[in-house]
Amino acid sequence: MIGAVIVMGYTILGGLYAVGTASLVQGIMILVGVLLVGPLIITAAGGMTHIDSVLASVDVNMTHLWYPQVHPPYASYAFLTPEYLISFFFLLTFGLAAAPHVVNNVLAARDIKYFKWSPLAAFVIYAVIMYLCKIAGFAARAMVHDGIITLPTGVANPPDYSLIVASEYVFPEFFAPLVAIIVLSAVMSTTDRLMLTIGSYVSWDIYRQFLNTDASEKSITLLSRAAILLSTVVTLYLAWSNPPELLAWLIWMAIGVMLACFVAPLFGGLYWRRATREGAFASMIIGLVSVLGFSYYAKYISPLPMHPSIYGFVLSLAALVTVSLITRRPSEQILDETNTGMFIRNKNGGG
Repeated sequence: MIGAVIVMGYTILGGLYAVGTASLVQGIMILVGVLLVGPLIITAAGGMTHIDSVLASVDVNMTHLWYPQVHPPYASYAFLTPEYLISFFFLLTFGLAAAPHVVNNVLAARDIKYFKWSPLAAFVIYAVIMYLCKIAGFAARAMVHDGIITLPTGVANPPDYSLIVASEYVFPEFFAPLVAIIVLSAVMSTTDRLMLTIGSYVSWDIYRQFLNTDASEKSITLLSRAAILLSTVVTLYLAWSNPPELLAWLIWMAIGVMLACFVAPLFGGLYWRRATREGAFASMIIGLVSVLGFSYYAKYISPLPMHPSIYGFVLSLAALVTVSLITRRPSEQILDETNTGMFIRNKNGGG
């Protein structure tokens, strides 16, 4: 509750620059924390060789790159088959990269020169954090199997606590706040950007664009702050009253919606000169409807061999191409001014 109020406060009062500055500090905390905690958990679990042997004793396929191509999967955890792995690659790389709150951060760079190395640096840091967290998760699974740690009972999602419990095991009790800082930094660095994105969408993309084109900047700002406040209250209520049974599933489902809704129109608008506004709208609508439909089918009717979002992405891409080709193409002047096309530098050789 206190953390949510703090995040809401600096997001409302400071806007983009407050979020950017806070994200920098939080990112440093996350990187240092993961580099410190990850290796200690792996060592406490007995090292990579022991972790591998423990996982193999549970299921030898856990030590392979993917699970056998059996559909439906032979176990609830054995869904990462070759087909699913390919779809998950697109989900993780393109879906997360096209998330509105991530794109907004990229576009907020103060100087165009930062675009040269910052994406590479971001991906390297992201890879280090992700791989260390994944391997630490495997280590925590081995620690549970060996009886070194015990997951909490009486909660809806015990596996979500594995990394925290393992961290508390490897650190002395007085270092426990460090683990909390890492977790809170990760939560806050995403939450504040999501809040800011919600406020911008409600005030600019909906209210200013469709409802009141003559709205003053003051009224837009007030509406944005109200939207952030309302989203905070609703989120706190949902988290407090009915937390999801498996938070990880909900997170990947949200990223799947981003893959199905935003990747095709985003990349089409950047690199395909024939893409149109109508095609982008159709792509997002078809992507949203289809990913929700496929997700419902996969969860409540029958598992699918690939992540539901990949089917929505294919239909979204088809909608973009089809509708764009049958609608009026954008003017060449606009395309040239926005550097739309399959090139990194503009036609005049500029950066």
